[in-house]
Amino acid sequence: MHFRQKVSRNGEKIEKSYMDVIEERIRSYKRAKTNSKIKFHKHQLNSNSDTLIQYLRAFIYYVKARSNVYIFAFATLVSSILGSHTTTINYSISIQVVIASYFMALATYIYNDIADMEVDKINKTNRPSVTGKSTRKQLIIIVSALNGTALLLVSSMGLYTVCISVLFITLGIAYSHPKLNLKHKFPLKTVVTATGAGLLSLLGGVAAITTTVHPSYDNNTFFFASLLPIIYAALFFFTFFFILGPLGDIGDLKGDRAVGRCTFPIVLGIRSTIMVMLSMPIMILAMTLSLTYYYHDDLGVSSNTYRIMFINPLGIYLTIGSCIAALVFILRISKKTDDALAIKSVRPKMRLLHILLQISLVVIFM
Repeated sequence: MHFRQKVSRNGEKIEKSYMDVIEERIRSYKRAKTNSKIKFHKHQLNSNSDTLIQYLRAFIYYVKARSNVYIFAFATLVSSILGSHTTTINYSISIQVVIASYFMALATYIYNDIADMEVDKINKTNRPSVTGKSTRKQLIIIVSALNGTALLLVSSMGLYTVCISVLFITLGIAYSHPKLNLKHKFPLKTVVTATGAGLLSLLGGVAAITTTVHPSYDNNTFFFASLLPIIYAALFFFTFFFILGPLGDIGDLKGDRAVGRCTFPIVLGIRSTIMVMLSMPIMILAMTLSLTYYYHDDLGVSSNTYRIMFINPLGIYLTIGSCIAALVFILRISKKTDDALAIKSVRPKMRLLHILLQISLVVIFM
């Protein structure tokens, strides 16, 4: 074995001592160990970074795949505007409650897709849970993170908003959970989804009311006087889901039959389901026309004094137009009940009609 040599003061080469060799080996071992630790930490950081990117990708895939979730956030926004009537809108609260609504709705849809993987394969849906773009474990973690974030966002808005959010999340889990599976029971499948829609609509208005403080108001009076437009908005969304829900059930008839679900088309038949759907725009029209006036607490006047404020006719006209358009779409669908693709293509148009209905409420009450 050859060792590196030292040079003496007289210029003579001398061999390294045994201790020098040992020390050099120890230093070499320490350097190797340090480099190994650095490589391990780098690998761990890269692994954690890759995991986060995978979860982010799975989330983005679902945002794209479940683009219909925006209607829940929009309904929450409209209700928040209605709840802020005659006061300055608190943009911070509105943004928080809209994000919370979107997260809870998206989490509910993702959890439903986790439970529906086999059915979605039969129905040939193009969702990340079916196409393999996300795993079951990833989706469960995303659902938990979305619901947790939503509850955190609404926690500062008072007990009412927290209760509404918890109730919505509970209904969403009960709807899809294998042990409860409310979506397999008639008519709970549509009733639960419509109730969830109404709750998210109600959430925005309640958040706006409970966080509003005005020196001229008795807040209890303000709370109850402002509930009417919010309740109407929630009822509109609830009722409209009796169109969207059965419409989706007609498109998913094959898969629902395969797993033994009891939906409107399976239990009542397609003809009766169409009749139920046709009755919904008529009910919305009836609710709208019943609004001849409402009571509104007047700023600058005693909190016990009320004046009658007539609704804006333009809002009535918008509502009537939206309901007529909905009736036309449903009648067209009734002739194409065997064409699943044609039915699914109508659903985005119906969601746009719902947005128009929500806007009409803002026009009516503002």
